[in-house]
Amino acid sequence: GPTQKPTTGPNTESARRACRMDALRIGRQARAALGGKVQGCTHLCGGSDCRPRRVQRCPIRGRAWHQQARAVAGAPKRWTLDPANPTTALHQKYHDQTIEFTIEHLERVQRGGFGSDGSLSEDRQLQIAHAARERLFRWPELEPQDRQLVSFGSRPQRFCPPDTADRAGDPGEHVFVISLQRRPSRLRQGLAQLQREGMTATIVSAVDGDAIERQADLAELGVGILPGYGAGHENHKISFTTGEVGCFLSHYSVWHHMVEQNIPAALILEDDFDLQEGIRERLGQYLQEAATEPWNLMYVGRSPVEEDLRRVSGHIVEPGYTLWTVAYILRLDAAKALLRARVETSMVPLDEFFSIAMGRVDSFYNPRAREFSHHVPAVLRGLAMEPPLVMPYVGSMFESDTAMLRKGTRFVKDLPL
Repeated sequence: GPTQKPTTGPNTESARRACRMDALRIGRQARAALGGKVQGCTHLCGGSDCRPRRVQRCPIRGRAWHQQARAVAGAPKRWTLDPANPTTALHQKYHDQTIEFTIEHLERVQRGGFGSDGSLSEDRQLQIAHAARERLFRWPELEPQDRQLVSFGSRPQRFCPPDTADRAGDPGEHVFVISLQRRPSRLRQGLAQLQREGMTATIVSAVDGDAIERQADLAELGVGILPGYGAGHENHKISFTTGEVGCFLSHYSVWHHMVEQNIPAALILEDDFDLQEGIRERLGQYLQEAATEPWNLMYVGRSPVEEDLRRVSGHIVEPGYTLWTVAYILRLDAAKALLRARVETSMVPLDEFFSIAMGRVDSFYNPRAREFSHHVPAVLRGLAMEPPLVMPYVGSMFESDTAMLRKGTRFVKDLPL
């Protein structure tokens, strides 16, 4: 189809129609990558009925512990459309804007995005590739050269009143933005948003999956893919990619830093974030709503694919199976548990790892969740903010190493030994 929408001429309508059909075809791929592989990105709030509690053996602590079962007996429900729900409205707006972006940038989208920022010279790309290789083998440490503090507001930074901050899980100044050096345009937009909101954050140099050259690199680092992962599952039917390895290890490096520095709670962002209006005030408000809940993972941005288990408060829910790791708050006990369990030795895509580690193992979205759970410790107690306070910015998925297959995507199984 045409690469741009024509605005004049006798065949304007037919050309527009052809262009939109191309965009919708690619848009279906977009929806899949956005987390709507089963039924778009729709929402069903609430879900107050619960099955009886069941007892599971904690693989970390070695003692029985209670875990809330799925809402409703039998298979969990899909996240169905509720037009009045603000989360639905936010995701629908994002999807519609993504379709429009696809139409406007159809040629680039058809090429499968790009591996590096177009503003980088060839020499600079080579320099970054060399630095990424060195960064890979500094993992899991966050050395001084791997982090940079940026401050656009008053300090110390707080989202909650000081007397409630610790109990509420306020991350304070511990905001981490994971960013690939070869994608500076993503970081530029992120910095602009932090400045707009007057926030302080630490920019973290991501582990770049493109720096992985052979399977022996993973063995040297002591990391590996979940045994039997194969080609994933029917709604994410691809083998594990080097980009997914880089994503998992990048987040792990922040968890490791939290444990080393005894950080009580951290807000972890990926650099394609789009901060929603009033995030500073709303983040503090929502955290205080959940102050009496024993959570250790709080989704600040997410893409649900199954119904929520229960509503905790006006802006807090206990989520079902959910996707995206664009923004979440992790508490120190969760970081410690993840490190003790050596989760880096049995990796699955990070967003799915979180859902399984929350105990979402009876999943229609991921029919293999229970099988995967034999290698994923159930150590996360997750809640989610509703509506999300962070979304990806429109078009970022076409610049992602994990959201869509791109030219240059490599599968770990195909790497030389």
